[in-house]
Amino acid sequence: MKNPFYYGGVVSEEYFCNRKQEIKELKKDILNGINLLIYAPRRFGKTSLVMHTLNQLKEEKGLKFVFVDLMGISSKEEFINEYFNAVAQSLEEPIDKVINFFKKVLKFKPTIKAVVDEYGQTKFYLEFTPEKTIETLEEVLDLPFIYAKKGRKICVVFDEFQEIETLDIENKLRAKIQHHSNLLSYLFMGSKKSILKKMFHDKSRAFYKSVKHFQIKEISEKEWIKFIKDRFKKTGKEIDTEFIKNIISITKGFPYYTQQFAYELWEITEKKVKEEDFIKALNLIMQREEDLFAVEWDNLTANQKKTLKLIIEKDGKHLYDEKLLAKYELKVGSLRKTLQILMEKDIIDKIDDRYYIQDPLFEYWLRKKIYR
Repeated sequence: MKNPFYYGGVVSEEYFCNRKQEIKELKKDILNGINLLIYAPRRFGKTSLVMHTLNQLKEEKGLKFVFVDLMGISSKEEFINEYFNAVAQSLEEPIDKVINFFKKVLKFKPTIKAVVDEYGQTKFYLEFTPEKTIETLEEVLDLPFIYAKKGRKICVVFDEFQEIETLDIENKLRAKIQHHSNLLSYLFMGSKKSILKKMFHDKSRAFYKSVKHFQIKEISEKEWIKFIKDRFKKTGKEIDTEFIKNIISITKGFPYYTQQFAYELWEITEKKVKEEDFIKALNLIMQREEDLFAVEWDNLTANQKKTLKLIIEKDGKHLYDEKLLAKYELKVGSLRKTLQILMEKDIIDKIDDRYYIQDPLFEYWLRKKIYR
């Protein structure tokens, strides 16, 4: 029987849990041409949420969307062709029609090529000289706007937008976007809060106060209980509520980790989840993450390791306690600086007066490592 849980990629509607309020608000903002910044930690399900919403709008309103993943892009030329290909793919037209459309609207008449890869996927790209890079960039950035002026609803999504910082095109991109008014909606997504905060909160930066900040909240324990119970039941298996609560206490409701845990537990369970099934699934998941967490831990300095231990021991509060600082051989100034560095590395974050480790499984691994 097919496993009723999924993790490791964009979650389709079949495996999607809740987010009804976020989807409703996202739809409204996109259709109104609002530009949004969507930040969430890695494995929090932001890409699945956005793709789920866009696909619904495509069916309901005929929305076209351009999705550009900036991870790994290291030059203006790469950005231009990734963006151009994403726009071309969004048209969903035969290759000759796509090429003819671009030949009509691009003023500088570049060479347009379409290549079919080994998987049968067509990729479009432009050939241009280095002297034409900026001109090409400006024209390519206008392509969705040209299409939108024909009366089509368009949404442009930049995933891992913080990577744009290295390309020296922030000003050009912002200048184009602000002239596209509300005919287009732009979604900026990312997982590195420290960089995104500088890009959108610093008065000297191009994107200062240019977006609505869209917060993705945790899926409630109640919703996860219903979701997991129903999926076990529909496949002829059973899980007690207490086991689901134990999953959430470890994963903190992160969609990736919660689905991963439920997936492995379903595979192990014959009819009804038993304590030994739960422990086996947990050990299996932690074994798979062990190497990644060990590398992350080894890359920290001595003070950073001490600070994480301090956060765990004090549950993130009252970290400047003199006795604890003495225990971990930390000075006030050193602790303050280390906390800032760990936040910039997106290892920890802060809500009100409480610091916490962003990755819940990394925190669980550390607790076991420290207190074993």
